[in-house]
Amino acid sequence: MKLNSVIIFILILISMIITLILHAQTFSLLTSGQSPQVLTPDPWYIIRQTELAAHSFPSYTWFDPFTHFPDGAIIFWGPFLPLLGGLLTQISGSGNEKAMILFVSWIPVLAAILTIPLTYCFGKEIKGEWCGVAAALLIAVMPGSYLIRSMYGYVDHHIFESFFMLAYSLFLVISFNRLYSGEGGPKFKVAILGGGITGLMLGLGMINAPTMVIAAGITTCFVILAGYQLIKLTKTLLPFSILIGISSCMGAIITLQFFTPDKTGEVPFILDPVSLASFLFIPVLFGVFLLAIQIVIQKTHLSHQKIFVAVFLPVLTLAILLFLLIPGYATKILNGVQDFFSSTPTNFAIAEYHPLNLDVAFFNYHVMLFLLIPALILLLITGIRKHNSNIVYLLLWTGFVGVLTIINIRFEILFAVPLTLTSAYFLDWLFHFNDQRTEIYNEESCQNSTYKIINWKKRPVALIALVLLIGAVGISLCISSIIATADYNYQPYIASEDWVEGLLWMKNETPDPGVDYYQVYHADSFRYPDSSYGVLSWWDYGHWITTIAHRMAVTNPFQANLDMAAQFFMSRSEKPADLITSENSIKYIITDADMLFDTMQMMMRVYSRDATPGQYMGLISINDTATGKPVSSIGYRQPFYESMVTRLHVFDGSSMRGERKILEQEGTPVPGTDMLVIFPGGPDPEISESITRPLKDIEALQHYRLIWESSTSLSTTDEHDIRKVKIFERVPGATIQGEGTIELPMITNRGREFTYRQQSINGSFILPYSTNQTAWPVHATGPYRIKETGKVIEVNEEMIQGPSLS
Repeated sequence: MKLNSVIIFILILISMIITLILHAQTFSLLTSGQSPQVLTPDPWYIIRQTELAAHSFPSYTWFDPFTHFPDGAIIFWGPFLPLLGGLLTQISGSGNEKAMILFVSWIPVLAAILTIPLTYCFGKEIKGEWCGVAAALLIAVMPGSYLIRSMYGYVDHHIFESFFMLAYSLFLVISFNRLYSGEGGPKFKVAILGGGITGLMLGLGMINAPTMVIAAGITTCFVILAGYQLIKLTKTLLPFSILIGISSCMGAIITLQFFTPDKTGEVPFILDPVSLASFLFIPVLFGVFLLAIQIVIQKTHLSHQKIFVAVFLPVLTLAILLFLLIPGYATKILNGVQDFFSSTPTNFAIAEYHPLNLDVAFFNYHVMLFLLIPALILLLITGIRKHNSNIVYLLLWTGFVGVLTIINIRFEILFAVPLTLTSAYFLDWLFHFNDQRTEIYNEESCQNSTYKIINWKKRPVALIALVLLIGAVGISLCISSIIATADYNYQPYIASEDWVEGLLWMKNETPDPGVDYYQVYHADSFRYPDSSYGVLSWWDYGHWITTIAHRMAVTNPFQANLDMAAQFFMSRSEKPADLITSENSIKYIITDADMLFDTMQMMMRVYSRDATPGQYMGLISINDTATGKPVSSIGYRQPFYESMVTRLHVFDGSSMRGERKILEQEGTPVPGTDMLVIFPGGPDPEISESITRPLKDIEALQHYRLIWESSTSLSTTDEHDIRKVKIFERVPGATIQGEGTIELPMITNRGREFTYRQQSINGSFILPYSTNQTAWPVHATGPYRIKETGKVIEVNEEMIQGPSLS
């Protein structure tokens, strides 16, 4: 037994070490730049909340004016992770932002490591030590969403959704086992202690994320099935009812105490603290109901089958009547549940709202996916035949979360632990198959149950189980190693050095918006000061703007003001775009080169349902002079050049002369799009080969000027010297009388030279750049000059910012 324990300890330790190595692979990627980072956009906002919690602990900010400008955002998710990060930051003394990011980025890794011993304990509780070991090994190398969302730097609530679901389930199963194991009467001390610990895990899970209400649904089914088995076995339900009652009460109290979104905003029903807490009492109602049934059965000596039918029918009728008599509340419940579990994306491009892809499922779960069905059948047979309620709980947990994952991939992280436990249970059963046959044979022979030890080499079923376990662990380890070590997979999910440099520059050089970044505000009393302003970019970059630049983002990855951003960037006229910025106090606009290509396709869908990629781009096929083979490149149509995002990022707000191209449209479709392959020489389909050469004239922007650009260029040629990130300022502009074309030589902070040009409209110009006294690193190198007359004009900053002058 000592040797056995040492081996188990070593295997668990190895599992934890493997988890640490796998989940820490992103450390070098996230700490190699000028500032430490976190993985993917959403965790940046957790960093923002953690900073607030560290400065005002134990207060939590339910309203944030620094995002979703100009309205501010009411936060609906739980405060657990920000408060935990804030507390640990205070304890560790990680006062500055960089140290705090480095410190809290280890939290998801720690949660993944602690999952290992909890998984082992659950497996041991329901089947035995080696079931626990198998489950621990499998969860240690689990790939997919579980791995990605618990890696270093993924500071988000997702890993704790899985962790608290496991912790709650483990203590519930342990408490239930202790209540009904051995001889003796009701064990009320166990019920009270178990209920307290289970309730604590439930409450912490609830204030982490509302998905913890899934535990209430699973527990309700467990209470019904376990209660039925206990009544059938004539075991009292009283301690079990006490256990569930204390657990639900404590979970509800913690939820109501810590989960209190700002009441000045409309809180979705499924995220309202009262409704969340009320869901937790559903298992209690069924527990009390079953206890009453048991008392009736004991008093009347009726068959439990008859009493169940006699009581459930009136209860079902009563529930239907309640829904009919209180339709509003019933509708809220149904709509809330539907929204919670819906697989239809409520907005654009949210990947986690889609159903589980079979290819992804086979890639992530491979062998375990094939073991799942026979394992569930085994759990069902064992749970019913042996009246093993804990097996029933695992069956419910795996089945319930598995169905949710198929419907909605965002629940995949919750599926990882029960899948490993179910697979481990089945593998353990296979490994001891011969022993079980011997036990059954002895029972049928009316002899005492004994296990006959057989040399494992002569046990083919056990060998199969061992091979399956090693194969599953090995395959998962290979997949996880590839996913964890491939830095290029994560590169798109972190802020590039261009973005970090630009946002730090914005933090230090742009005016203070007049709102304290670290102060706790309330929606009912907060009002934006006159000095406040917003920063507009695409929604992907909103949390970077808030957390790195300490500026108020208009859009964010929660897709706030998504339509506003799309209408601005895809607008083909400055007037409606400028109306958006002026009405919403937007002072700065940040563009990224990606917004010209992949991101633009999403912008199109939000901008107009009728917009398609083929209206903006196509593919041009030319013969390579060296090989003689056709080579395809992207071509651009006039709407692409006229969009605000192109006029800003490509042309720096300057006017451009059109160069009409004559190409022939052969009509060869590009698979999966409405775009066509274009060949040179023929009728006019209006498409250009160069991103800087529009087909028709492009007017200059009158109210937007470039003030900063990053160092990374998209091309080595002067014609295509387009930088990765650019920052623009919206200004009133100086109105100057004149006719013709006015030009201004410019130089950027990177030494890139360009000329700003504008054609007069109705005998005047509205100029965004000053010729002197500018505070920005992008500045003029001479005065304005009207090209046709040679007239020289000086424009100072007061003219740009103040009233129009002639």
